[in-house]
Amino acid sequence: MTERTLEGFGPDSLRSLMEELFGFPADSLTLTATLDDLGLDSLAMMELGTVLEERTGVELGSRLVDVSGSESLDQVARMIAGFLA
Repeated sequence: MTERTLEGFGPDSLRSLMEELFGFPADSLTLTATLDDLGLDSLAMMELGTVLEERTGVELGSRLVDVSGSESLDQVARMIAGFLA
């Protein structure tokens, strides 16, 4: 994902970002993997939100902190895409 990219954010963008930030192997980042499956908590989501803000210039505030651990990566990617739209 390049700086200030708003269009086209999706599951592949999220998976790439999570590999980069948290060091997850690509094969663990399936569309159905949940945040709980990956061991991501609200602090990790805050870090993800901060990086997205820096790269896109879109203010996300604390929107990602309250994402449920039962959300799948696909659901989280769709949510982020909606925030960036």
